[in-house]
Amino acid sequence: MSAMFELARPDDPTREASSKLQRGVDELRDSRTQHSASLAIEVDGRFVHYELPPAVLDALLHTAREQAEGHRVRIIAPDATSEMTPNEAAAYLGISRPLLVKLLDAGTIPARNKPGSSHRMISVADLDAYAERKTARQKAGAGALLDARGQ
Repeated sequence: MSAMFELARPDDPTREASSKLQRGVDELRDSRTQHSASLAIEVDGRFVHYELPPAVLDALLHTAREQAEGHRVRIIAPDATSEMTPNEAAAYLGISRPLLVKLLDAGTIPARNKPGSSHRMISVADLDAYAERKTARQKAGAGALLDARGQ
């Protein structure tokens, strides 16, 4: 299982269904206590009941709201120990695959080859570390630019 899951930009029926789900989850969220909430899902005419902790209910509400508004949704588990393919890693960082490959080739982001293969895998922790270093460099550069301007 990947540390990242992405829902595509929704079509009109998905937006409508997401809007209905959002309203239902909003009502459930407003009426719940500090504890879990019960949710029933119908699949092929059969109902399955789940107890949802507040954090999962909040994630469901946020996902439904964004899909209802026509937005893509990306769910990322930054603490996951799983690895990503170069395509997934590029999407995770919001960069092109060719740029990611350059970063891997230069050793800027560590990767491992799958056994007996030239296919590479990148850990989520290494991607997060790269993103943090990049953000720190950008902040330092912006600070230096402001200092140079005398602000």
